[in-house]
Amino acid sequence: MKANYALVLLRLFLGVTFAIAVYPKLAAGAQYPEILSAFLERFALANAHSFYAAFLSSTVLPHVATFGVLVEIAETFVALALITGTATRLAAAIGMFLVTNYMFAKGLWWWYPSSNDAADFMIALALIIGSAGRTFGVDALLAARFPKIPW
Repeated sequence: MKANYALVLLRLFLGVTFAIAVYPKLAAGAQYPEILSAFLERFALANAHSFYAAFLSSTVLPHVATFGVLVEIAETFVALALITGTATRLAAAIGMFLVTNYMFAKGLWWWYPSSNDAADFMIALALIIGSAGRTFGVDALLAARFPKIPW
């Protein structure tokens, strides 16, 4: 039972981390695509793994406004879902996808000790395995009502 409480702390930590990360994006409003574009052009293209830099150049930058909205929606969903313990496994999986992209944009891998994104990835993995939303979360209510749904 103590492990469940530890997972709740990890779930809240990661949810708050995503909330802190998405807040400036939402506050920037219509300027966020410009900010994202500048970050990608000045930092990510210079530091990203070559395969990821090619993806950024060919796919993300030409559609930066769309990707900006998708990032805002995804980060907001992950933050709210993890904080409330709703669809925790789905939110953690989306969080893993996001932080993997952030890592690749920085030119990092999961085993680099300086990668906080790698730590967030592992926390999200623990949340998936431990079904962290079923302790002090809406998932506990949903699991009682819909026991066969894994998310």
